Amino acid sequence: MKQERNFVVGCIAAAAAIAALGLVGCSTTAGVETTGKTTWDEQGARSLEKKVIFNNSGLAGDIQIVDVKSAMAGDILRVQATLRSKDKDTLPFQYRFEWYDAGGFEINSGSGSWKPLMLNGRETKTIQAVAPDPRAKEFKLKIREPD
Repeated sequence: MKQERNFVVGCIAAAAAIAALGLVGCSTTAGVETTGKTTWDEQGARSLEKKVIFNNSGLAGDIQIVDVKSAMAGDILRVQATLRSKDKDTLPFQYRFEWYDAGGFEINSGSGSWKPLMLNGRETKTIQAVAPDPRAKEFKLKIREPD
Protein backbone atom coordinates (compact mmCIF):
# COMPACT_ATOMS: atom_id res chain seq x y z
CA MET A 1 0.00 0.00 0.00
CA LYS A 2 2.80 2.40 0.93
CA GLN A 3 4.63 1.57 -2.29
CA GLU A 4 1.46 2.23 -4.34
CA ARG A 5 0.92 5.58 -2.58
CA ASN A 6 4.54 6.62 -3.27
CA PHE A 7 4.05 5.73 -6.93
CA VAL A 8 0.90 7.93 -7.14
CA VAL A 9 2.62 10.81 -5.33
CA GLY A 10 5.60 10.47 -7.69
CA CYS A 11 3.33 10.54 -10.74
CA ILE A 12 1.56 13.66 -9.47
CA ALA A 13 4.90 15.36 -8.77
CA ALA A 14 6.19 14.45 -12.23
CA ALA A 15 3.02 15.77 -13.88
CA ALA A 16 3.30 19.03 -11.92
CA ALA A 17 6.94 19.43 -12.94
CA ILE A 18 6.11 18.84 -16.61
CA ALA A 19 3.24 21.34 -16.42
CA ALA A 20 5.50 23.94 -14.80
CA LEU A 21 8.12 23.47 -17.51
CA GLY A 22 5.43 23.87 -20.13
CA LEU A 23 4.32 27.18 -18.64
CA VAL A 24 7.87 28.48 -18.51
CA GLY A 25 8.45 27.43 -22.11
CA CYS A 26 5.37 29.29 -23.34
CA SER A 27 6.62 32.65 -22.16
CA THR A 28 9.94 32.46 -24.02
CA THR A 29 8.97 30.58 -27.18
CA ALA A 30 8.30 32.60 -30.28
CA GLY A 31 4.91 31.89 -31.76
CA VAL A 32 6.02 32.96 -35.22
CA GLU A 33 9.55 32.95 -36.63
CA THR A 34 10.75 34.37 -39.91
CA THR A 35 14.26 33.52 -41.01
CA GLY A 36 16.31 35.16 -43.71
CA LYS A 37 19.63 34.15 -45.17
CA THR A 38 21.68 36.24 -47.56
CA THR A 39 23.09 34.32 -50.51
CA TRP A 40 24.95 35.27 -53.68
CA ASP A 41 24.54 33.66 -57.09
CA GLU A 42 27.31 32.89 -59.61
CA GLN A 43 27.11 36.43 -61.04
CA GLY A 44 27.50 37.95 -57.57
CA ALA A 45 23.90 39.11 -57.22
CA ARG A 46 22.60 39.09 -53.64
CA SER A 47 19.33 37.38 -52.76
CA LEU A 48 17.41 36.65 -49.56
CA GLU A 49 16.16 33.14 -48.77
CA LYS A 50 13.07 33.46 -46.53
CA LYS A 51 11.13 31.01 -44.40
CA VAL A 52 8.21 31.47 -41.99
CA ILE A 53 7.59 29.02 -39.13
CA PHE A 54 4.42 29.07 -37.01
CA ASN A 55 4.92 27.57 -33.53
CA ASN A 56 1.62 28.91 -32.17
CA SER A 57 -1.60 28.25 -34.07
CA GLY A 58 -3.30 31.20 -32.34
CA LEU A 59 -0.73 33.68 -33.63
CA ALA A 60 -0.74 31.99 -37.04
CA GLY A 61 -4.42 32.86 -37.28
CA ASP A 62 -3.86 36.43 -36.07
CA ILE A 63 -0.68 37.67 -37.79
CA GLN A 64 0.36 37.49 -41.41
CA ILE A 65 3.94 38.23 -42.45
CA VAL A 66 3.25 40.04 -45.69
CA ASP A 67 6.81 40.75 -46.78
CA VAL A 68 10.42 40.49 -45.63
CA LYS A 69 13.20 42.49 -47.27
CA SER A 70 16.87 42.99 -46.64
CA ALA A 71 19.51 45.37 -47.92
CA MET A 72 23.11 46.14 -47.21
CA ALA A 73 23.97 49.55 -45.75
CA GLY A 74 27.69 49.47 -46.46
CA ASP A 75 28.68 46.17 -44.88
CA ILE A 76 25.77 46.07 -42.38
CA LEU A 77 22.62 44.01 -42.99
CA ARG A 78 19.30 45.86 -42.68
CA VAL A 79 15.98 44.03 -42.46
CA GLN A 80 12.40 45.15 -42.88
CA ALA A 81 9.28 43.06 -42.26
CA THR A 82 5.68 44.00 -42.99
CA LEU A 83 3.11 42.48 -40.62
CA ARG A 84 -0.67 42.47 -40.97
CA SER A 85 -3.34 41.73 -38.39
CA LYS A 86 -5.79 39.12 -39.66
CA ASP A 87 -8.08 39.83 -36.70
CA LYS A 88 -10.68 42.58 -36.29
CA ASP A 89 -9.63 43.25 -32.69
CA THR A 90 -6.49 44.94 -31.36
CA LEU A 91 -3.58 42.52 -31.25
CA PRO A 92 -0.74 43.11 -28.77
CA PHE A 93 2.46 41.10 -29.24
CA GLN A 94 6.24 41.28 -28.85
CA TYR A 95 8.99 40.82 -31.41
CA ARG A 96 12.76 40.76 -31.65
CA PHE A 97 15.45 40.14 -34.25
CA GLU A 98 18.30 37.69 -33.74
CA TRP A 99 21.43 37.83 -35.90
CA TYR A 100 23.67 35.03 -37.19
CA ASP A 101 26.95 34.88 -39.09
CA ALA A 102 27.43 33.01 -42.38
CA GLY A 103 28.11 29.78 -40.44
CA GLY A 104 24.82 30.03 -38.53
CA PHE A 105 26.39 31.09 -35.22
CA GLU A 106 24.40 33.65 -33.25
CA ILE A 107 25.97 37.10 -32.88
CA ASN A 108 25.48 38.88 -29.53
CA SER A 109 23.48 35.96 -28.17
CA GLY A 110 20.60 37.00 -25.93
CA SER A 111 21.27 40.72 -26.27
CA GLY A 112 18.12 41.57 -28.24
CA SER A 113 15.21 42.54 -26.03
CA TRP A 114 11.56 41.82 -26.85
CA LYS A 115 9.85 44.96 -28.18
CA PRO A 116 6.12 45.53 -27.73
CA LEU A 117 3.95 46.25 -30.76
CA MET A 118 0.22 46.69 -31.17
CA LEU A 119 -1.72 46.04 -34.36
CA ASN A 120 -5.25 47.37 -34.56
CA GLY A 121 -7.87 45.36 -36.42
CA ARG A 122 -6.71 44.52 -39.97
CA GLU A 123 -3.83 47.03 -39.62
CA THR A 124 -0.50 46.65 -41.45
CA LYS A 125 2.79 47.85 -39.92
CA THR A 126 6.40 47.68 -40.96
CA ILE A 127 9.20 46.97 -38.50
CA GLN A 128 12.92 47.39 -39.19
CA ALA A 129 16.23 46.47 -37.65
CA VAL A 130 19.93 46.87 -38.38
CA ALA A 131 22.40 44.11 -37.61
CA PRO A 132 24.72 44.89 -34.69
CA ASP A 133 27.78 43.57 -36.53
CA PRO A 134 29.06 43.34 -40.14
CA ARG A 135 29.42 39.55 -39.69
CA ALA A 136 25.60 39.17 -39.69
CA LYS A 137 24.44 37.38 -42.84
CA GLU A 138 21.30 35.68 -41.46
CA PHE A 139 18.51 36.74 -39.12
CA LYS A 140 15.42 35.53 -37.34
CA LEU A 141 12.41 37.67 -36.58
CA LYS A 142 10.60 36.16 -33.63
CA ILE A 143 7.05 37.10 -32.63
CA ARG A 144 5.25 36.03 -29.47
CA GLU A 145 2.25 36.87 -27.35
CA PRO A 146 3.04 39.36 -24.55
CA ASP A 147 4.02 38.05 -21.11
